[in-house]
Amino acid sequence: MNKVTINPQIQLTYQIEGKGDPIILLHGLDGNLAGFEDLQHQLASSYNVLTYDLRGHGKSSKSESYDLNDHVEDLKILMEKLNIHEAHILGHDLGGVVAKLFTDKYAYRVKSLTTIASKKDDLIHSFTQLLIQYQDDIAGFNKSEAYILLFSKLFRNQEKTMKWYQKQRIYSTKSEDDSAVAIRSLILHKDEPMYLKKRTCVPTLLINGEHDPLIKDKNHFKLEAHFLNVTKKIFEHSGHAPHIEEPEAFMNYYLNFLKSVS
Repeated sequence: MNKVTINPQIQLTYQIEGKGDPIILLHGLDGNLAGFEDLQHQLASSYNVLTYDLRGHGKSSKSESYDLNDHVEDLKILMEKLNIHEAHILGHDLGGVVAKLFTDKYAYRVKSLTTIASKKDDLIHSFTQLLIQYQDDIAGFNKSEAYILLFSKLFRNQEKTMKWYQKQRIYSTKSEDDSAVAIRSLILHKDEPMYLKKRTCVPTLLINGEHDPLIKDKNHFKLEAHFLNVTKKIFEHSGHAPHIEEPEAFMNYYLNFLKSVS
């Protein structure tokens, strides 16, 4: 595994593959870079694809506390150390939230932004609501066990997503304490008021699954107030992970988006 030192306490684990314009893939909450293994291999035929474990995830360094801005600065330093000036950035779930915040702050480093199932407020509240809704079914189980029990609610294609989930668990298992720290970083983050956000022309693709129970506003209307070049796509046969549940359709759509940007 490759590692980059962000500061004396934090190292990030990463993998890089392929040649061409850079693409950076950011995984979701409690996930890790193994979740993008297949997508990285496919994109690497035409692009230089970087995946990495976010701080507090996978095989990157853990810490007792951090916030979303730490993730943003980690990505900036990672790009600098790998001599990546500008990249297409794609994030799923938490990774999409980080990717959007990075674009808000460092738009000149982002060739395009793609977020998948990444509306921050919904990610915070909707899973809790799901736990409450099915509390009788998951009583006595911890969060990881409850996640498995709720798989049929979260994902439409359970066979593909279970393999994806298991691949990440084989690569690295996240403790309950580390998971709590990661969730807290989402909950405690305060967004800037909309009137303070700078307008950006970065080509932006918002992807959601029609059957995702976590994302309520699947059109992300608020994002359009300062993102001026937005494309929206809803995958009709997907839940919370369209890139895993409909991989062929996703790849075709994403590659066409990248070509339109280049």
